[in-house]
Amino acid sequence: MKRPFAVAVATLVGALVLPLATLGPPAGVSSSTLSGQLLSVSQVPTGWSAASSAGDNGVGCMENLLEPAGTKQTPKAQAYFVGPDLLAVFDEKLATYSSATKTYRKIIATMTACKVVNAINKGHVVTGTAGAMSFPRYANASEAFALRLTSLGVTLRYDYLLVRQGSVVAGILEGNWPGVSTTQCKGLVVKALARMK
Repeated sequence: MKRPFAVAVATLVGALVLPLATLGPPAGVSSSTLSGQLLSVSQVPTGWSAASSAGDNGVGCMENLLEPAGTKQTPKAQAYFVGPDLLAVFDEKLATYSSATKTYRKIIATMTACKVVNAINKGHVVTGTAGAMSFPRYANASEAFALRLTSLGVTLRYDYLLVRQGSVVAGILEGNWPGVSTTQCKGLVVKALARMK
């Protein structure tokens, strides 16, 4: 893989890793409880491996998406996997909030308004588009978005599902180059949601 392509991919993959705040858990719910609800490497496609999300905060209008202003994020957990080519990614985040319904609505409003992305990530310009996509409905509420981000001449595509199930809000993202297998993404979403309580 040529170095400029690798840098572009690292920039774009990092652009969508959305942070989870480190705040104290409410009574009865813990980060370890949420961690136990995440997918494991045995549930993702063969050849994929667990990886670090490198602490990126998202990019542009999606920066800090799962931490909307005026909400209190409590326990959180994350699973991040990469495909054997290091281009495919699957990022699952679970978090609870003092008001999951209100927070979920704020997250969806922000994501719905985020149509054009223009930002700097890791010192590189990232441009792209985001928009609602057709996807099955899950849990108490869910919305899906198709994302297309370009940096250094490389374009990655993502399917991004935001779900609320009870007091838990999940951000589930699969990305790849040149495109995402929506069928594979839906399969991973079904597995992920089956573990959420």
